[in-house]
Amino acid sequence: MGEAINPWLHVFAATVWVGPQVFLFAVAVPAIRTVADTKERARLMRLITTRFGYLAWAAMAVLVITGIGNVYEKEDREFLFDHNWGVIFQVKMTLVILTILLTVIHSFIIGPRMLAAQESVTDESQIASVRRFSIAISAVNAIIALGILFCAAALNTDWALE
Repeated sequence: MGEAINPWLHVFAATVWVGPQVFLFAVAVPAIRTVADTKERARLMRLITTRFGYLAWAAMAVLVITGIGNVYEKEDREFLFDHNWGVIFQVKMTLVILTILLTVIHSFIIGPRMLAAQESVTDESQIASVRRFSIAISAVNAIIALGILFCAAALNTDWALE
């Protein structure tokens, strides 16, 4: 029973990582953009993205730690180099690195610029290019996260073990 804890934490952290991304992209941000008062809209966006940032980075830390733990729980690590499983695993790890890099860029460069711009301008057209770039990075990151989930599911198929 104890051996289920690490994989469960990994799945839980993945849920916490991906679920809010989908929610923010599909629900929260479009809803916030309907707020007419630009100062209130900026305040709401900062509040939500700051809280999401704490949650997301905590989930990412748990994912990395439990992911490493999942690999080291295996007695025979030769599976890391098995053809199908190893290729899927390498793709998954590449996507993980990409999503971490994109998240760093969005969390510490693009996001703060976007929030500062939203708080300082009254004409939304002045920040349209920054917004488009932010949306594009978020969309690519969400697609990569879904790719990681697909790879995780594929790793647990009979095909991966062939």
